[in-house]
Amino acid sequence: MRFYYPQISERNAELTGDAHTHAAYSLRVRVDDYITVFDGKGNDYFCRVKAIKKDRTELEIVKISENVGETKTDISLYLSVIKQDRFEMAVQKTTELGVTRIVPVYTTYTQRGGSLNYDRLNKIAVSACEQCGRSRLPVIEQSIEFKELLKRSADTYMIFPWEREMTNSLKDAIDRTQKKISVFVGSEGGITESEKTQLTEIGAKSVTLGRRILRAETAAITMLSVLCYEMGEWDL
Repeated sequence: MRFYYPQISERNAELTGDAHTHAAYSLRVRVDDYITVFDGKGNDYFCRVKAIKKDRTELEIVKISENVGETKTDISLYLSVIKQDRFEMAVQKTTELGVTRIVPVYTTYTQRGGSLNYDRLNKIAVSACEQCGRSRLPVIEQSIEFKELLKRSADTYMIFPWEREMTNSLKDAIDRTQKKISVFVGSEGGITESEKTQLTEIGAKSVTLGRRILRAETAAITMLSVLCYEMGEWDL
């Protein structure tokens, strides 16, 4: 069993708040059970449960280790703002795949009627890390405008799927020497010709994901999956 608790340290070996409630009441952890707690910064704490109080679960730290489940490639996902439930799916699955940061982007075809629930998105990322064995939480940033994306990505290696790209495959576009890669995925309406031009002007590479047009969240998951495979993160 794995639990996220950012305040844990060698001096503060206990679970409180939601982590305590989940462990003691939902999963019914008991004294002398062993659990793993991670701090969101890449560290795992293998612990024995010493006592369960009303407001906290007291732990004895048995071993501290650096988590080995992280990707070697720093991957930033710039995802156009889509409906909350679909954005949540993208957060969950790309967290499992090893994304480093997720940045919502407002583009030409983004519907601006609602706003993302960032508290919920972060909780989904925590749950995904607990499930998949990661110990470093992805950073979920506040949304930015497309022009800010261009400014931030001018000196980075970026690739993006474009439904009108017919020849440049994702596999061929990946530079396997890169340590940091940015991925931009457009909204439901796609990426406009103007946006595509502005992206290529800063050096971003458009790629095709095949003959079918994928939804934004599917494209994001696909991009991360192929990247992880091609960058040697998966031994399949």
